[in-house]
Amino acid sequence: MAMETNIGTYKRFKPHILMVSKAVLLTLLYFITEASFNHGMNPHVYITYRHIVAGFSMLPFAYFLER
Repeated sequence: MAMETNIGTYKRFKPHILMVSKAVLLTLLYFITEASFNHGMNPHVYITYRHIVAGFSMLPFAYFLER
C-alpha cells in the first residue's frame, strides 16, 4: 500500500520535478557558457560544440525509438 502512495505522489508531482530539473540544468548551462566566454572561447566554436554534443546525445534515442 505504501508503494502505491509513493508512485501516486511521483505521478502527481512529475511536472513540478521536471520543471525544477530543467531550471537547474539551464542554470548550469548558463554558468558553463559564461565561463567559456570569459576564458576566451569564440561563440561560434561554442555553438558548434554544443550542436555536436546535442547530436551525439540524441543519436541513441533516434536510432532505437524510430526504428
